[in-house]
Amino acid sequence: ALYCALMFSVEKPFELFSCTLVPEGVTMPLDVFSGMLVHDSFSIYVRALLLLFVAMFAVFTQITGTPVRDTAGEFYVLILGAVLGMCLMVSANHMLMVFLGFEMASVPSYALAGFLKHRRASGEAALKYAVFGAGAAGVMLYGISLLVGTLGSAHLPTMALQLADLIQSNPGGDRTMVLLLGGLMVMVGMAFKLSAVPFHFWAPDVFEGATAEVAAFLSIASKAAAIALLVRLTFGLGYLETTLSAALDPARHYMVGLIGLLAVITCTFGNLAAYGQTNMKRLLAYSTIAHAGYMMLAVAAAVELLGQPVTGPIQAQWAVAAIGFYLAIY
Repeated sequence: ALYCALMFSVEKPFELFSCTLVPEGVTMPLDVFSGMLVHDSFSIYVRALLLLFVAMFAVFTQITGTPVRDTAGEFYVLILGAVLGMCLMVSANHMLMVFLGFEMASVPSYALAGFLKHRRASGEAALKYAVFGAGAAGVMLYGISLLVGTLGSAHLPTMALQLADLIQSNPGGDRTMVLLLGGLMVMVGMAFKLSAVPFHFWAPDVFEGATAEVAAFLSIASKAAAIALLVRLTFGLGYLETTLSAALDPARHYMVGLIGLLAVITCTFGNLAAYGQTNMKRLLAYSTIAHAGYMMLAVAAAVELLGQPVTGPIQAQWAVAAIGFYLAIY
């Protein structure tokens, strides 16, 4: 994974989708568990980053003594449960796995935010995070139901194929409006997970109330999984390795416009709001909001490049590789 993150030369770009980390003899992504998950070098890379971070996180928390001996078991079980959900998010190839991974990563995070039971601010942070998270998850689930019900499938490649047929046969129809609404509602859940403006309001309060270690976990591991899931969804619904891929241009433009707009607002607001902070944790919360915007910009660029003829997919690999490299440095 580190080789993939650092591999660079003038002649050869980062190749997260064709890196030799895939099992020997495998040149294309593999669908596993009946297409529920996808196994490719991108998922391996991001999962490796997550596991590396968790190993370092465990060492650092032992040094700082964040979980006392009596609660250390529960603390690390919650961490590992959240990371398992994040690994599912990274490999999701089916809408059910998207939501399952999303919730498996979120619910332990609510408990982690309030792990300091004797601190009122910690309990308040956990309550706010849980309430806002439940609302965002409900909106996202309803959006998923609209997409799946309209396209007749929850498998991402099949949904893309049905979407291309629908755009060709009935552009601008009632079903198109349902799809636009469903995509917007799914993006609400993703924006909450990424702490993108205007769904960032939980981050400063949660970061202030939680321990510094938990704030780092939410800032790094949660962001990595969420941005990887955003790449999965946009690429899964915006690209086909057939001639029908050109029919998905309206869907790609919609995703690029939506993600790009949120990214620009998030970058601007995250940096400007940080100026007025007097609390270090809140300052770091706004910093991570701005970083989410930077990574979302690369996702929007990658999706736009997918629609370019001939060299578009290769250039999109560059953009996704840049995201992977950014995550490693971050």
